[in-house]
Parts: sequence; C-alpha cells; structure tokens
Amino acid sequence: MALRYGAIVNIVTLIVFFIYLCISIYLIFRQGLGRSSPWIWLSLLAICRLTQVSLDLAATTMFPPLSSANTSLESGVAILTSMGLTPLFMATCSLLNTTTRPKGRRMQWILLMVHIPLIISFILIVAGGIDPESREGPTFAATEATKTGVTLYLACFVVLVWATTVISARLYLANKEEVKILTTVVISLPFFVVDIVYMMCFAYEGWEPEDYEKWLHMRFNVISGDVTTQLCMQVVMEYVIAGLYLGLGLELPSKAANLRAQVEDRIDQAREIDVDQLQETVLWKLHDGVSRAVAAMIMPALQFAHWMLGKILRSGDH
Repeated sequence: MALRYGAIVNIVTLIVFFIYLCISIYLIFRQGLGRSSPWIWLSLLAICRLTQVSLDLAATTMFPPLSSANTSLESGVAILTSMGLTPLFMATCSLLNTTTRPKGRRMQWILLMVHIPLIISFILIVAGGIDPESREGPTFAATEATKTGVTLYLACFVVLVWATTVISARLYLANKEEVKILTTVVISLPFFVVDIVYMMCFAYEGWEPEDYEKWLHMRFNVISGDVTTQLCMQVVMEYVIAGLYLGLGLELPSKAANLRAQVEDRIDQAREIDVDQLQETVLWKLHDGVSRAVAAMIMPALQFAHWMLGKILRSGDH
C-alpha cells in the first residue's frame, strides 16, 4: 500500500524532530542546567511534535481518506499542532534573556512576564481542543477558546518583536556570543510571522458543518486542510526556527568554556586595577582603618616600654 502525501510529511517530521530532540538533550548537558532554558523548551517542542505526528500516522492508518476527521485521535493532533508555538516562544524569550548588557533589568522582567499569556494561551488551546463543540462537524473546529489562545500568540509576538528591536538597538554593548544570539533571533522572526499567520487563518477560517463541499476545500484546517499549505506555512517554518536555535547552541561555548572565560575575565580585571583604584575599594579602606587602629594602640605601648627600659638602664649605672 502506497503512503499518502500527509503520511510522508509526518514521517519526515518524525525523523527531523527526533534528530532535534537528540541535539537539544546534548545541549542541555553541554551548557549546564543554569543556561539551558532554550534547549529545554526545544526538547519539549520536539516531544510535542513526535507525539503529534505519531497520533496523526495512527489516525491516517485507521481511518480512510475523507472520512470524519473529528475522532479523539485527531483532536489530540489538533491540540498538539496548535500549541507548538508555546515552546518556540518560550525558547526565544529564554535566548533573549541570556544576553546581559544589551538587555537590561527592565527588559528581563518584560520577557519573563510574556510567559504568563503564553501559559494562558496553552490552557485555552487545550480547553478548546477537548470542548465537544470542536467535534460537532465533520472536521476539527476552532472554538472560541482556541481562537482566544491563538490571538494571544499574536499579542505575544508583537511584544517579542518590540523586545528584539530594543535589545538589538543596544548591539554595541553586546559581546561576541550575544551578537550571535540576537542575529539568530532576528533571522527567525520572519518564519515566526508565517507560522502565526497560518495559525490565525486556521482559527478564523469560516465553515459550516453541513457544507460538505466547503469542508473538502478548507485550506488552513490543521486536520482536514491542505497538506502543502500546512507544510509550507507551519511545518517547514518550525524546522527552520528550531534548526537555527540548535545551530546557535552548538556554536555557543560550553559550560566549562564559560567558567574558564569568567575566571580569565576576573583575572584580567584584577590586573588592570591600579593602586589608586585599589585604595578606593572597600577592602582597602577597611585594611587602612584597621592598620591605623593597631598603630594607635601599639605605639604608646612601645614608647612606654622604651621609657621604662631607659630608666632601668640609668638606675643600673648608679
């Protein structure tokens, strides 16, 4: 039996994201848990996509073409397809947060606060996927909860573009690794746009359950839509974004290299401090104060001992 077009796409996705999962797990250990947030989120994206395509392959095998696409398996596929942007957004925010000097403390909190609407959108998409109204027709339908969750993606993307623009405007403060991070995020934004446009089209594509002909010609539905459209506007976009981030991770220094660089920087900074600067430090002032106090206590004792010794010597001569 020949494989269907959609099944071939699913098999390729299965292979690609299995490779991505292996690379992301390697980066988690290579970078250390303290700096591995982007790779943890990419691992979750890979697991999400592996589960999705496995369910979709099972559904396409169990059910014939053009049959009712509102089974529980396909509902799971629709939920996993729709929520895939959440780990991508999280990974992008985490990458921007790994910059230090160009970012600033205020932007760090803004990027952390973006996680709140992303979690809300995730909850809404799951709630919309398990809503019985999503399976009233012959295919998966985007409920109001799903539409709200996808719209939150759009709002988060606007904030992400603004944050990237602000941080990139301070590129002169960035070091070599931070320049690579910002460049990669900027390159990924056009692919984000295409993916979000596809999800918005899916959420707001109009159809009627009783209109069988319109159901057959839906282009953006994540279950019964055009496979080529989904491949070009979502699947390939996620291939590229995740691939860019993982490629960046392989270029960044490892945990051991980061520690070594930090030690070398501190040594260089210590060598560059001259005597005048050292005297201005708190430790030098503390040392100077203690020395003065000790001298104030010892000098009178020495003078008294010298006077007594002289008196004893003079009395011995008599």
